[in-house]
Amino acid sequence: MLAAPGPTNNDARTVALAAQEKEECIKNLKTIYAAVQAYEVDHKDLPNWLSDLVPQYLPDANVLVCPVCRRTGKIEEEHLGDPKISSSYLFEFCPVYVDTGNRNGPVRTRREWKRRQMGLLGSVVPIVRCRHHDPVLNLAFDGQIYESPTFWEYLFTNRVSAAELTAARLFAGDVPPRPPPASRFPPRDAGAAPGLLDLTRYYNATLTESWLGKTNANLAILPKGLQTFAGVQFDVRGIVQTSSQLLTDKRYPVQVRGMSVHQKCRHLHFLQGVCFATPAEAGDQVASYFLHFAGNPARVEIPIVYDRDVRDWMASPDEPPAPRELNVAWSSDVAAAKTTGGPLRLFMTTWTNLVPETEIESIDFVSSMSMPAPFLIAISAD
Repeated sequence: MLAAPGPTNNDARTVALAAQEKEECIKNLKTIYAAVQAYEVDHKDLPNWLSDLVPQYLPDANVLVCPVCRRTGKIEEEHLGDPKISSSYLFEFCPVYVDTGNRNGPVRTRREWKRRQMGLLGSVVPIVRCRHHDPVLNLAFDGQIYESPTFWEYLFTNRVSAAELTAARLFAGDVPPRPPPASRFPPRDAGAAPGLLDLTRYYNATLTESWLGKTNANLAILPKGLQTFAGVQFDVRGIVQTSSQLLTDKRYPVQVRGMSVHQKCRHLHFLQGVCFATPAEAGDQVASYFLHFAGNPARVEIPIVYDRDVRDWMASPDEPPAPRELNVAWSSDVAAAKTTGGPLRLFMTTWTNLVPETEIESIDFVSSMSMPAPFLIAISAD
């Protein structure tokens, strides 16, 4: 009888490499955990993304790359990947939406889902995962590191069934949100050029409603339809509002993904503003636009920085002089300010495309989830 073949040198090297990469990844996870704890002490909350830790709490961004990914070139999948930096790790408490199975219920995020899971299981719920090992490495909320199959929930079925931990089950009792306003968005002008992007399907507030909950706080006085501001024509008919730490109304998401472009251009012009902002936010990034190009997995970030690109949509009499680069595209007159409680204004950011021959497929509008809540009125391409 022939003896079974023993392990080859290649097999031994593969096993040794896997063990080494696992140990290095565990060191990364421990470093990330210490950085998250330090961030939480300072901010009294978790970061929205692991990139929020860089560089103050995580000086070396290479810690966010698992050695397996350094070897293979893989990173976390785009839907759950960090929007600001290439990272191997899934941050489970990020603000990405989850499917609760209730299409009429409030929008929920992974962070809310994980907190609900902690209500049943406690601190064993992972805060960070590396899904590039088999088994998967999990960094628990209490700092412990353990291995699991793809669905870590199956490790704890002796305490609670995996079904009880799903978003659909945990949010089954959600109360439906308030009904949409009776007034609808004005129809798009038939003469609108393709470069005036049609944002109708992404609007979540009308110009005439007090969408922030404060009486008379609206943009009813903003000229509507095809309007020219700061030398650029825009299609002005509604508001795309995103959330922030101060704007928690579930109608307004953290990010609005996939705003359709499907055209080539040399410039993009964004008509926008923020609410709940103060001069203390000067220099802070309040939002980003992420551009996706046709046939290309790369994406380009256009950061929106307070006091460079925007200020609060309601002018304050004690704010400092505006920097030269701040482009006020529209402002209300003195008479209108008496109705709204102060002068209103919108700002324009213009981005120059370095690859105008490549079609832009879509744009994501993402809040930084700081105090100010960013909103978008229109986008024009030329």
